[in-house]
Amino acid sequence: MIRRHGDSAPWREHDSHQKSPEFPGFFMCVAALTWACKRCLVSRIQGPPPAWDDVMRRVLLRWSLPFLLVCLPGCDAMDLLLRNTVDSEEGEVRLAGLTAPVTIQRDELGVPRIEAASEGDLAFGMGYVMASDRLAQMVSYSLVAQGRMSEMAGPVTRDLDVYMRTLGVRRNAEQQMAQVSPALQKNLQRFADGVNAWVQTHKDRLPLDFRLSGYTPEPWTPVNSMDVFAMLNLGLSLNLPEEIAFLDLAAAVGPEKAAWLVPSGPGEALPLEEAGKLKDFPFSKLMTVTTAQAAMQKQLGEFFVPLRQAASNNWAVAPQNTLGKASILANDTHLMLEHPPVWMLMQLAAPGYHAGGVAIAGIPGIVAGYNGHVAWGMTMVMADSQDVFVERLRQQDGKTLYQYRDEWRPVQQREEIIRIKGEADHKVVVQETVHGPLLNTALRGKQVNEIMLPTFKVADGYGLAVQTTASVADKSMERFFMLGQAQDFKAAQAALEGIGFIHLNLLFADAGNIGWQVTGNYPQRRKGRGYLPSPGWTGEYDWEGVVPFASLPREVNPAAGFLATANHRTVATDHVPHLTDSWYAPERHERIVESLQESREQTLATTVGLQNDIKDLAALKLARLLREKDGLLRERLGKMPEAARESAEKSLLMLQQFDGQMGISAPGATLYGIFLDDLTRQVFADELGPRDGSAWQSFLLANLITYSAQQDHMLGREDSPFWDDVNTAGLREDKWDIVVRTLAMSWQESLLRLGSDPRQWRWGKVHTYAWESGSTRMKPHLPAVPAMVVGLLGRYLDRGPYPAPGSTNTVNVAGYTIGEGFKVWNVPAMRLIVDFSQKEPLHLINAGGQSGNPASRHYDDGIPLFLSGSNRVMAFHDPVLVNQQFSRKLVLQPAEKNFDKN
Repeated sequence: MIRRHGDSAPWREHDSHQKSPEFPGFFMCVAALTWACKRCLVSRIQGPPPAWDDVMRRVLLRWSLPFLLVCLPGCDAMDLLLRNTVDSEEGEVRLAGLTAPVTIQRDELGVPRIEAASEGDLAFGMGYVMASDRLAQMVSYSLVAQGRMSEMAGPVTRDLDVYMRTLGVRRNAEQQMAQVSPALQKNLQRFADGVNAWVQTHKDRLPLDFRLSGYTPEPWTPVNSMDVFAMLNLGLSLNLPEEIAFLDLAAAVGPEKAAWLVPSGPGEALPLEEAGKLKDFPFSKLMTVTTAQAAMQKQLGEFFVPLRQAASNNWAVAPQNTLGKASILANDTHLMLEHPPVWMLMQLAAPGYHAGGVAIAGIPGIVAGYNGHVAWGMTMVMADSQDVFVERLRQQDGKTLYQYRDEWRPVQQREEIIRIKGEADHKVVVQETVHGPLLNTALRGKQVNEIMLPTFKVADGYGLAVQTTASVADKSMERFFMLGQAQDFKAAQAALEGIGFIHLNLLFADAGNIGWQVTGNYPQRRKGRGYLPSPGWTGEYDWEGVVPFASLPREVNPAAGFLATANHRTVATDHVPHLTDSWYAPERHERIVESLQESREQTLATTVGLQNDIKDLAALKLARLLREKDGLLRERLGKMPEAARESAEKSLLMLQQFDGQMGISAPGATLYGIFLDDLTRQVFADELGPRDGSAWQSFLLANLITYSAQQDHMLGREDSPFWDDVNTAGLREDKWDIVVRTLAMSWQESLLRLGSDPRQWRWGKVHTYAWESGSTRMKPHLPAVPAMVVGLLGRYLDRGPYPAPGSTNTVNVAGYTIGEGFKVWNVPAMRLIVDFSQKEPLHLINAGGQSGNPASRHYDDGIPLFLSGSNRVMAFHDPVLVNQQFSRKLVLQPAEKNFDKN
C-alpha cells in the first residue's frame, strides 16, 4: 500500500502490527468521526450538517467505525473494519445464471483477465468483476445521469439533479438503448446479471460508500450501462460551458472585447463575427451572480466523470518508421487525478471476443486497447456539438411563450420529481423551445463549495436554451463492440463507420497499417459557426441536421509514416464540414511530431520516453520571444526602481536561457511556472476581477477547456486592449510594460516561496500530484470539528503529495489552473502502447489502483508504477506468460444448469 499523509517514505507495504496509541477526548471524537464519515464520504458527495440528534443516533448505530479509527492507528483500524468488504482473488464461487465456469485471473496489481466459454458468460463475469472493484463508481455515474444523486447524497446534489434532468441525459440514454441490436441487448442484460449477482451475494458487506450513506443500490439494468455511455457523450461535448462563460465575460467587458478572451488558436483571427451575433444584446441583464451551470460542470468533472478537459495524446507509427518494421500505436488519456481513477484495466477472452485494454465502470467491453489483430486509441476532437440560444420569453395568460421568427409560441413542458434523502420531494418544470431545454431553472442553484464555478441567473424576459447532438440516436455502442472484434485493419475501418454519439480522434492500426478517423455527430448550421451564443428568435442560426459520417476527416497510411493527435487543430480554419473552434494549444502535438521526425527507427523504448516527455515548447517560444525583444525589454527595465530592476533582470536572464524541460528539480521550470501564474493575473485581473467573482471564474474555466487567452497573450496579441492596466489612471501600458513588471514580481515571489538561492528552486516543490478523496476536497468548507476529523480520515483515504514533472503543455501532461496556483489535477489517466513487433505487443498502466475500496491493497498499488514513468506488458498471446502474470485465480461456477442464457 502507498503510505498516507505524514509518512516519511513515499510508499510502504501494509503493516497491521502496530501498537494502539491512547487518544484523549474519546467520546467527543466518536461523535465527530461518525459525523464526518456519514456526511463527508457519501459517495464522494458532501451534504450540509445533519441535526445533532441524528448525529447521536448514528453514533449509537455505527459506533464501531469511529471507535476503531480513534483507538487504533487510523489506516490499520479502517482496514480491519472493512476487511470483509475485500473479495478474495482466489477460490471458487457458485452463482445462479451462469451456463459454464468463468475464470477470473488477477495479476499482482489486481488487474483481471476474465475468460468464459461464451460472450454471455463473459459479460456476466465482467459485471461481477466491475461490481467487485467499482460498484460505487458505476452506481454514481448512473444516478448522476438520471438526475437522482440526491437520493443517495441528500440535498447537496439537488441542483445537480435539476441540471441533469433539464438536459435530459437519461432520455438520451433511453433513445440510444432503443437502437441496440438484440445480440447487444442480450449481452448488456448478462452484464447486469453479473452486477446483480455480486450485489446479492454481498448485501451485508457492500462498499463503504453505501454503508455510510445508507443507500441500497437498485438492481442494475441494461439502460444503466447506457447511462454511463451518455455521461461519456456529455464529457466529450465541449462548447456549452464555453458559451455560458462567454456570456459572463461579455457582461463584464462587452462582447467585442470579450472576443479577445476566447481565441481559437495562435495567430488566428478573433471570433469577432461570432461575438457580433448578440452585439445589441443587454448582457448586463445576465449579470446577477449565482453559482449554477458552470458549478455543475466542475462538480460533474471532479466527482463523476472527467468532463470537458483537453484530454489526450495518441500517435501511430507506420512500419517503415519503426525499428521492428511493424506498427506502433500509443495513447494516453488526460483526465482528472482522482481516487479511484476513471479507467479500469482488464483483459477479456471468449469465443468471438478477445481484447485487453481500458474499460469504464458500468460498460462491458474494452474502450481502448488491443485484440490480437488491431489496436486502437482515442483523443477528444474538442467537438462543438452543443449550441446555446438566447431566447426571448414572455408570460401570457399564465403560460410561458417564446419568440420564434414572427410568432410567439408556447414552450413545451415536462414535470420532473426529484427525491431527496432527508427532505421532501422537489418538483421541477422543465421548459423547452424549438432549440432544446431552457436552462433558466438549472441556472439558479446555490453555492455548495468553492469547486463550483460561478455563472449568472438569467433575467426575466430571456432564456438560455441548449441544443445538442446527444438527442441523435444511433448504434455507436454497437460499433465499439464491433471494433473490439475486428480481425483486421479493414474490419476496424468498417466498425468505425457511423459512430456518432461520441466525438473522437480514433487512431487504429494493425501490424502493417495505421489510420485516423474522426467520429461524432456535428451540426449543420444555417449560419454562423456555433462557437458563441446565438439569438434564438431569428431562426437564422438553426440546425439543419448533422454532417454525414462519410464527410468526416480520415487518413490511412500517410506518406509521413505516422499520425498523431493531441486535441490540436487537425483541419484548416476553412475546412468543410465545420468541426469546432474549440481547439487546444498546439504544443503537445508539435512536440510529438518533432520527436517522431527525429528517427525512422521508433521502438517501444522511444515510445515510453515520448509518453514521459516534459519539454514545454511554449516555454521555448517564450524564451525566444524574450531574446528577440531583449533591447526593448532592457530599455523598459532601465525605467524601473533599482530593486525591481535587479529582480526583473535576473528573471529575464533565467527565462531567456531556460531549455523548456519541466523537471521536478529544474529552477528554470519553477520560475517559468510562477511567471505564467503572475502574468495571467497582471494582464486580466484588473478588468475581470475580483478573483472570487463571476467573470474571473468564467475566464479560468474558459482557459481550462481550450486554447487559452493567457498563452495567446503571452506569445502574441501585442494589440490587445487587455495589456492596459485600468487601475493606473493617466497611464496606458503596453505588453512590454506588463511583461517587465511581471518579471520582477515572479522573481520576488520565487524568493519568498523557495528561498534565496535560485539554484535550489525545485519545480516539484510547488507543482505536485495528490490523490485526494472527495472528503478532503471538501475540507475547506466544513465546520471546525468535522474539518479536523476529515484531516484524520485523509490519512486513510488520500495519497501524496508527490513532486510532479511536466506542465499543461508537455506530452507528459501535469495540468493545473494557471492563475490559481500549481496543484495538479489533469494527468495521463492511463498509458497504452501496442508494439506489433513484440511477442507480447500490449503494454498498459493506470494512474492509480484497480479497486475503489480503500481497504484493498489494489486501491493504490498502481501509483508507484505511474510515478516511475515505466510501463508494463499485459501478457495476451502466450498461455504460459498469461498464467505467470495472472497467477491468482477465482472461478465462478454455475449453481444450476441454465443453457438458455446465451
